[in-house]
Amino acid sequence: MVWGLFPVDPLSGEDKYYIFSKGTFRVGRKDCEIIVKKDKGVSRVHAEIIVDVMTSMEAGKTGSSNARVRDLSKYGTFINKNLVSEKRVLNKESTLGDGDMVSFGTGSATYRFSFVPLVFLVLCSEPSQMNRPLQGKLSAVGASIIGHLNQNCTHVIVEQFMEVNESLLEAVAMRKPVILGSWLEFVAEKSIRNEMPCSSSYIPSLAMEGTSVKVVDPKIRERCLEGYTFLLEPLEMYKFGCKIQKLLDIASAKSLSIDEFCSTSQGFEDVDNNRLVYVISGGSEVNRVRKLALPMVDEKDLLRAILCGHIDSSMLRAPPAVISSSCSTDETIVADSDVEGEMSKPLHEAHTIMEETTENKENAFPNNSALVSENAHSVYEEKVSVENGDDSVVIRRDKTDNSDEGTTDIIYSQDIIVRNTSIHRWSSEDASAEVNFKCFRKRHTLSGNSFNNLVPFSRFPYKDSDYGNGEVEESMKEEKKRKQLEAMAEDLFNSEKGRKRGTTGSLRGFLTRA
Repeated sequence: MVWGLFPVDPLSGEDKYYIFSKGTFRVGRKDCEIIVKKDKGVSRVHAEIIVDVMTSMEAGKTGSSNARVRDLSKYGTFINKNLVSEKRVLNKESTLGDGDMVSFGTGSATYRFSFVPLVFLVLCSEPSQMNRPLQGKLSAVGASIIGHLNQNCTHVIVEQFMEVNESLLEAVAMRKPVILGSWLEFVAEKSIRNEMPCSSSYIPSLAMEGTSVKVVDPKIRERCLEGYTFLLEPLEMYKFGCKIQKLLDIASAKSLSIDEFCSTSQGFEDVDNNRLVYVISGGSEVNRVRKLALPMVDEKDLLRAILCGHIDSSMLRAPPAVISSSCSTDETIVADSDVEGEMSKPLHEAHTIMEETTENKENAFPNNSALVSENAHSVYEEKVSVENGDDSVVIRRDKTDNSDEGTTDIIYSQDIIVRNTSIHRWSSEDASAEVNFKCFRKRHTLSGNSFNNLVPFSRFPYKDSDYGNGEVEESMKEEKKRKQLEAMAEDLFNSEKGRKRGTTGSLRGFLTRA
């Protein structure tokens, strides 16, 4: 159990203090463990708070707290128990309990002495794997260990890369921080602190079916799925079905039963389809899921998104392709490979398909001519021939399929798709001939990656500079003239100096000879 010393008035400017180990802590001004800033009546060493043993929460409630205060000041130390009676501690000691109000000096610096619970649930692959150093750290700070998760639990200690299980997901659903055991070692390094150490640097990475998942703080997880609505099968169909509903609630996501969604045709128009996601289970009905045409996510990926605090687009599966028929209200859902195979059928194979379809329709509807005459738009037959062979296809085409200009590139039919043969096609003879380069269109536009675009040299590089300015030219002329004068003066000085030196030498020689 950690002791806390908290100022009663948060606006007083005094600091909070957390005591993590037994010992003696001085209260006063400068160079003390607990510094009182505002009260001028506080002595340099005003009092001492002595913690004999770090006890757990249960022991602190039932027995002695093993904490006391010793007064060393001139103006005294006061203890107000339960805000009823005030007791002065002058040159003596008094015990401290949970909730006691302690005043130092004149009374403007008042603190509440309180328990700060630290209750840990240790989750290991095997219960016997909890090492002794970890147990020693837990007892050193007075922390309690519980065997089962409950509301009193403050932290959950796990191993690095531990496999996700139901107990861990239940702790996440209850918004309990999941940390590594090394956080306790960091807490026990100092006996007293101004704040509870942050555990963000001691968050583990878990394993889920061979995939690593980095766990985040519960506050980050609160809105990670906000705006999403997840369609769920009956919860017993999921591996962690008893926890998935709670996990969606803490992530601010909505959930809906798939049966309720399929049976209700109205009331969901305001839901964005991109935010409506179906959660896949092992026993999902494939046909019903495909008809929904909604994004899908695996149960494993959904749990990963909740644990790591964000959902990635790679976790969502795209909905299957839906092809609607123009002549019926039914929808056909086809895989991409099937669509490509139908589109790549040769044109001569369509002849047999169309003839069989026409015969079936004529047998099924003997009065077909009457039905066609009653239709709002006329239908006529067109014979399409292929240039590379003698095969032909008889298709039924509506006049409304024609564009305003009278030509279409693609004609859509219920059974087949036939390209318009009015478009010019290259024959096999042309394909085997040489390439006619005159067919290529000549473009006079320059490439966007030309050298002039990448390196924009100016056509007039000195246009915007001072080069060529009258003042600059005048100053350059003056500078040149000044240098010339300096050179001339230097030459005259050197020649005059040599002349004097020669005259002196000749006069000295004349006197010597004399």
